Amino acid sequence: MSRSFAFALLLAASATLGGCGDIKSSPVDTASTEADISQADAALLRAEEARNLDGVMEYIAPNAVFHPPGFSPIVGREAIRQFYETQWFTLPFVEISGVPESIVVGSSGDFACVDGRSQMVLEISGEKTVADGKYLGVWQKTGGKWKLAAISWSANENTR
Repeated sequence: MSRSFAFALLLAASATLGGCGDIKSSPVDTASTEADISQADAALLRAEEARNLDGVMEYIAPNAVFHPPGFSPIVGREAIRQFYETQWFTLPFVEISGVPESIVVGSSGDFACVDGRSQMVLEISGEKTVADGKYLGVWQKTGGKWKLAAISWSANENTR
Protein backbone atom coordinates (compact mmCIF):
# COMPACT_ATOMS: atom_id res chain seq x y z
CA MET A 1 0.00 0.00 0.00
CA SER A 2 1.43 3.39 -0.92
CA ARG A 3 2.14 5.88 1.80
CA SER A 4 -0.25 8.53 0.37
CA PHE A 5 -3.08 5.99 0.07
CA ALA A 6 -2.52 4.83 3.68
CA PHE A 7 -2.52 8.44 4.86
CA ALA A 8 -5.78 9.18 2.98
CA LEU A 9 -7.34 6.06 4.46
CA LEU A 10 -6.24 7.10 7.95
CA LEU A 11 -7.71 10.60 7.47
CA ALA A 12 -11.02 9.17 6.27
CA ALA A 13 -11.21 6.76 9.20
CA SER A 14 -10.37 9.41 11.77
CA ALA A 15 -12.94 11.82 10.28
CA THR A 16 -15.58 9.12 10.49
CA LEU A 17 -14.68 7.98 13.99
CA GLY A 18 -13.53 11.32 15.34
CA GLY A 19 -16.81 13.21 15.48
CA CYS A 20 -18.01 13.74 11.93
CA GLY A 21 -20.66 11.14 12.65
CA ASP A 22 -22.15 13.58 15.18
CA ILE A 23 -23.05 16.11 12.49
CA LYS A 24 -26.81 16.31 12.16
CA SER A 25 -28.32 16.88 8.76
CA SER A 26 -30.91 19.58 8.53
CA PRO A 27 -34.46 18.25 8.75
CA VAL A 28 -36.44 17.89 5.54
CA ASP A 29 -39.23 20.42 5.06
CA THR A 30 -41.80 17.77 4.17
CA ALA A 31 -44.67 20.16 3.45
CA SER A 32 -42.58 22.25 1.05
CA THR A 33 -41.16 19.15 -0.62
CA GLU A 34 -44.65 17.66 -1.06
CA ALA A 35 -45.83 20.92 -2.65
CA ASP A 36 -42.84 20.94 -5.03
CA ILE A 37 -43.48 17.34 -6.08
CA SER A 38 -47.20 17.99 -6.52
CA GLN A 39 -46.37 20.94 -8.78
CA ALA A 40 -43.91 18.86 -10.82
CA ASP A 41 -46.46 16.05 -11.14
CA ALA A 42 -49.11 18.52 -12.38
CA ALA A 43 -46.68 20.17 -14.81
CA LEU A 44 -45.76 16.79 -16.28
CA LEU A 45 -49.45 15.97 -16.79
CA ARG A 46 -50.07 19.36 -18.46
CA ALA A 47 -47.15 18.72 -20.84
CA GLU A 48 -48.53 15.25 -21.62
CA GLU A 49 -52.01 16.65 -22.27
CA ALA A 50 -50.52 19.26 -24.63
CA ARG A 51 -48.43 16.53 -26.30
CA ASN A 52 -45.39 18.68 -25.58
CA LEU A 53 -42.55 16.16 -25.82
CA ASP A 54 -39.79 18.57 -24.79
CA GLY A 55 -41.92 19.74 -21.86
CA VAL A 56 -42.49 16.14 -20.76
CA MET A 57 -38.81 15.24 -21.03
CA GLU A 58 -37.87 18.10 -18.68
CA TYR A 59 -39.41 16.01 -15.89
CA ILE A 60 -37.86 12.64 -16.74
CA ALA A 61 -34.77 11.46 -14.82
CA PRO A 62 -31.78 10.20 -16.87
CA ASN A 63 -32.24 6.53 -15.94
CA ALA A 64 -36.00 6.58 -15.49
CA VAL A 65 -38.07 3.40 -15.73
CA PHE A 66 -41.66 3.33 -16.99
CA HIS A 67 -43.98 0.38 -16.44
CA PRO A 68 -46.99 1.08 -18.68
CA PRO A 69 -49.78 -1.48 -18.86
CA GLY A 70 -49.25 -4.05 -21.60
CA PHE A 71 -45.59 -3.19 -22.21
CA SER A 72 -42.23 -4.45 -21.03
CA PRO A 73 -40.36 -1.95 -18.84
CA ILE A 74 -39.14 1.11 -20.73
CA VAL A 75 -35.75 2.21 -19.44
CA GLY A 76 -33.86 5.45 -20.06
CA ARG A 77 -34.71 8.83 -21.48
CA GLU A 78 -34.34 7.93 -25.16
CA ALA A 79 -36.56 4.85 -24.88
CA ILE A 80 -39.11 6.90 -22.93
CA ARG A 81 -39.00 9.67 -25.53
CA GLN A 82 -39.68 7.08 -28.23
CA PHE A 83 -42.56 5.62 -26.17
CA TYR A 84 -44.18 9.06 -25.98
CA GLU A 85 -43.74 9.67 -29.70
CA THR A 86 -44.89 6.28 -30.97
CA GLN A 87 -47.37 5.16 -28.32
CA TRP A 88 -48.60 7.67 -25.74
CA PHE A 89 -49.10 10.67 -28.00
CA THR A 90 -50.94 8.54 -30.57
CA LEU A 91 -53.71 7.73 -28.07
CA PRO A 92 -56.96 9.58 -28.84
CA PHE A 93 -57.06 11.44 -25.53
CA VAL A 94 -58.47 14.93 -25.26
CA GLU A 95 -57.85 15.41 -21.56
CA ILE A 96 -55.56 13.96 -18.89
CA SER A 97 -55.74 14.76 -15.21
CA GLY A 98 -54.16 13.37 -12.11
CA VAL A 99 -54.20 14.03 -8.40
CA PRO A 100 -51.62 12.79 -5.92
CA GLU A 101 -53.51 11.17 -3.05
CA SER A 102 -50.41 10.72 -0.94
CA ILE A 103 -46.80 11.77 -1.19
CA VAL A 104 -44.21 10.09 1.01
CA VAL A 105 -40.90 11.94 1.19
CA GLY A 106 -37.76 9.98 2.01
CA SER A 107 -35.76 11.03 5.05
CA SER A 108 -32.96 12.32 2.82
CA GLY A 109 -35.38 14.70 1.10
CA ASP A 110 -34.23 13.73 -2.40
CA PHE A 111 -36.66 10.86 -3.11
CA ALA A 112 -40.42 10.64 -2.82
CA CYS A 113 -43.24 8.26 -3.75
CA VAL A 114 -46.52 9.51 -5.16
CA ASP A 115 -49.71 7.47 -5.05
CA GLY A 116 -52.19 9.15 -7.37
CA ARG A 117 -55.48 8.82 -9.17
CA SER A 118 -55.85 9.71 -12.81
CA GLN A 119 -58.47 10.25 -15.43
CA MET A 120 -58.16 10.24 -19.19
CA VAL A 121 -60.90 11.39 -21.53
CA LEU A 122 -60.66 9.62 -24.86
CA GLU A 123 -62.52 10.55 -28.03
CA ILE A 124 -63.15 7.56 -30.26
CA SER A 125 -65.33 7.89 -33.38
CA GLY A 126 -66.71 11.18 -32.04
CA GLU A 127 -67.74 9.63 -28.73
CA LYS A 128 -66.04 10.54 -25.46
CA THR A 129 -65.11 7.85 -22.96
CA VAL A 130 -63.70 8.41 -19.48
CA ALA A 131 -61.00 6.05 -18.21
CA ASP A 132 -60.21 6.26 -14.50
CA GLY A 133 -56.88 4.94 -13.28
CA LYS A 134 -54.11 5.09 -10.75
CA TYR A 135 -50.37 5.59 -10.75
CA LEU A 136 -47.43 5.07 -8.46
CA GLY A 137 -44.42 7.25 -9.17
CA VAL A 138 -40.98 7.74 -7.69
CA TRP A 139 -39.58 11.26 -7.90
CA GLN A 140 -35.89 12.06 -7.46
CA LYS A 141 -34.29 15.42 -6.86
CA THR A 142 -31.58 15.80 -9.49
CA GLY A 143 -29.61 18.99 -9.98
CA GLY A 144 -32.02 20.84 -7.70
CA LYS A 145 -35.09 19.79 -9.72
CA TRP A 146 -37.63 17.02 -9.19
CA LYS A 147 -37.54 14.38 -11.94
CA LEU A 148 -39.67 11.30 -12.42
CA ALA A 149 -37.41 8.29 -11.81
CA ALA A 150 -39.99 5.50 -12.07
CA ILE A 151 -43.71 5.13 -12.70
CA SER A 152 -46.28 2.43 -13.08
CA TRP A 153 -49.91 3.06 -14.00
CA SER A 154 -53.05 1.23 -14.97
CA ALA A 155 -56.71 1.79 -15.71
CA ASN A 156 -59.35 0.80 -13.18
CA GLU A 157 -61.58 -2.06 -14.21
CA ASN A 158 -65.30 -1.53 -14.20
CA THR A 159 -66.98 -3.54 -11.49
CA ARG A 160 -70.35 -5.15 -12.09
